[in-house]
Amino acid sequence: MSIAGHFLAGSSSRRVAASLQCEDGQVRVLGEDGAVLAAALCGAVEISSRLGNTPRFVRFADGTAFETADNDAVDRLLPAHGAGLLHHLESRLRYVLIGVLVTVVFVWASVQWGVPMAARTIAAMLPASVHVHADRLVLELIDRQMMTPSALDPAEQQRLQALFAPFAAAVDDERPIRVLFRLAGEDIGANALALPGGTIVFTDQLVALARNDDELLGVLAHEIGHVAHRHAMRRSIQASMMGVLAAIVVGDISAVSSAVTALPLILTELGYSRAFEREADSYAVDMMRRHGIDPRHLANILQRLDPSQGGGGSYLSTHPPTPERVRAIHERAAQ
Repeated sequence: MSIAGHFLAGSSSRRVAASLQCEDGQVRVLGEDGAVLAAALCGAVEISSRLGNTPRFVRFADGTAFETADNDAVDRLLPAHGAGLLHHLESRLRYVLIGVLVTVVFVWASVQWGVPMAARTIAAMLPASVHVHADRLVLELIDRQMMTPSALDPAEQQRLQALFAPFAAAVDDERPIRVLFRLAGEDIGANALALPGGTIVFTDQLVALARNDDELLGVLAHEIGHVAHRHAMRRSIQASMMGVLAAIVVGDISAVSSAVTALPLILTELGYSRAFEREADSYAVDMMRRHGIDPRHLANILQRLDPSQGGGGSYLSTHPPTPERVRAIHERAAQ
């Protein structure tokens, strides 16, 4: 009895049609012309475990191998090697269900705790130069595709810079805070962005929306919270880790970009973003109180930014519900 398959010489990836025989305690691989391509005692070869319908390999000590898709024939011809533990497990429903359960628990725990914790640790360990480099790249993208130079009067920009200076100087961090003004398109509107290296971008529309300076200071404190907690870099790391995790689970990195796989990733990132916003709100309340400013000014401008109230477009699209944030700000301010 022989098994049809292919011979791999080991020195190249070329596959040669061949057959495998096992007689008198010896395994031999024969070419189509009958020539012996490899031979060894049955106990000296290594046979890959059986897993579904994946090809099996019979490997020889000299690095050559025989590949075949006839798993049943391999089990019959070389019974001493057996089908392997993996085939034994996958053939029983109980073990399959246990495997599915373990996978679900692993993914859930990774998303819930593992990925955020790892991202926080990695972001904290990165040198300031990495954050500054990322800051520059993001700003270049913003200026090239999303925003144009500010139309605010230079005197007003100078006044706001002086207003923001005490808040920016109060941050004890190796990434100094700097504020820039830009005119955004309609799809961005009233907005503020905290970049990885300490740059904070205010749009002209946000400045126009504010009814007083304290509201702008509230938004600034919130964005400084993002910088202090390294949210931009953490979110980037989390997104990358979620992609790797998805690839591990589905077994194909190309599936990360598919609609089925991408949707859970987007929803998960939405959750992470909301957690970051709550953290930044808390930071802002504490900073405003230290500077003698009522934190309710932040709550007031957030309410006007709420799209459901005809406000600032996409600014709150990934944020927790505005009433929830306003309530949390009032409660922390009252403590």
